[in-house]
Amino acid sequence: MVFKAKRDGFRWYISTFVLVVYSAVSGLIYFTEGDKTPIFVLGAIWLFISILIIWILPTTTHYTFLDDHLLCQSMGFKKRIYYNTFNKIESANGLYAGWKMSTSWHCLVLRYNKYDELLISPADEKGFIAQFESKKASLVQA
Repeated sequence: MVFKAKRDGFRWYISTFVLVVYSAVSGLIYFTEGDKTPIFVLGAIWLFISILIIWILPTTTHYTFLDDHLLCQSMGFKKRIYYNTFNKIESANGLYAGWKMSTSWHCLVLRYNKYDELLISPADEKGFIAQFESKKASLVQA
């Protein structure tokens, strides 16, 4: 079963934040050196980053339950988490530093192995949690 990534306004906030920082830096360079080149260079970089964050990243991120593992994909990156290593899944609260395949602010923390965790954001969280619990329960019965 495939779960698509959730999309919310968080990606727009990131793009706006990068725009503000790049505008300040290019403005500072322009007013101190009188050179317009940084405005165009940083503008092009901001456009590339915005397209990546706003359109490409959310459309390429998805989570697939396969026979023996959960496959999390985002752009060209893949993470396989085997069902026998599942510990628990819970809502993320606050800032998170670690491996993240999430496209929204409100997301889930998938804990596996002894100390590993992955931040994910399926669009259908309740369905994802139900599928997670059924895979975890099937291992206990087997």
